[in-house]
Amino acid sequence: MLTVVGFRLGNGNRQMTAVVTESGRLHRAHGPYGAPGRASRPHTPVRDNPVHRHVAHLRGLRSRYLAKGYSDELIAGACVQLELEETPPPPAPGRAHSVEPSWPLLFKAFDAAVPAVPGGTLEDAINRFYTTIGAPFLPRRPDRPAAGGRPAAGLPRRVAALRRALADGTAVSSSPRLAVGYTVTADHVRLHVGRAGESLPRQDVVELHAALSAWLHLNTAK
Repeated sequence: MLTVVGFRLGNGNRQMTAVVTESGRLHRAHGPYGAPGRASRPHTPVRDNPVHRHVAHLRGLRSRYLAKGYSDELIAGACVQLELEETPPPPAPGRAHSVEPSWPLLFKAFDAAVPAVPGGTLEDAINRFYTTIGAPFLPRRPDRPAAGGRPAAGLPRRVAALRRALADGTAVSSSPRLAVGYTVTADHVRLHVGRAGESLPRQDVVELHAALSAWLHLNTAK
């Protein structure tokens, strides 16, 4: 069984479907209404936390396509289990990585499975997806604005810009020159030393934020 989460948007003539699998692959398909569409090569797992990274990309895709006029929510959001096994091909001799082919069967199975699940938002589906695969996550609050939405009043300009970037699926990271660094996404705050790292629980993020704010107030730039 393969657990996936995805959505489908349409613009009256064409539709776009995006799906993230439990192994951290992002699949997309485009086509006319009433057909699964032409599948593209998947975005394969990269770096740490590939599932969280591509779920953030999934949110960003939805926002970008809504902005392009794909306002018909044909599948607002769905987490389903498919009778498939995700087995990427081995890399070719002499190559460290393989170029994975498109997987149209995934979208046919997604289409067949979606009518059997209750409707809901993409965030509902993402929460079910994380719960099903046993991945840590912070549920988004219902009043959290969608990507591209107006930031909360009173936020400093830089904070508002970074908030929009996180909502669009962009990771905010420290300089690669630092031996000890951080990576922040919409779903986690991660500290890392070289290749080793650890994601912080929410309460630790709150305490770190308070400590950094206190330090900045004590060390005001002249």
